[in-house]
Amino acid sequence: MDSFQQLLYWLILGSKGGKNRARILFALEKEPMNSNALSKKLKLDYKTTQHHISLLSENQLIVKTGDKYGQMFFVSPQMKENWSLFKKLFEKKILKEEKK
Repeated sequence: MDSFQQLLYWLILGSKGGKNRARILFALEKEPMNSNALSKKLKLDYKTTQHHISLLSENQLIVKTGDKYGQMFFVSPQMKENWSLFKKLFEKKILKEEKK
């Protein structure tokens, strides 16, 4: 397993909150958004959204533009290149949860 695949595996399958991080990535893949728009669209608490955005950004799965008050978030080029792997891991997580 290469390092990017391990990173995705940990962020989506191996840690608490992976489903919300996946939801953020799916939303940003459709259209860039700011934190407020993501919180509203996904019906997540703003602090929760900020936490997940921070993790995704630190791991270079999303990129941001603008200053602190006008930041927009996008799926990173590296994430776009690995989109099929991400979807496969996410589907695995959903199937695993449905079996419980």
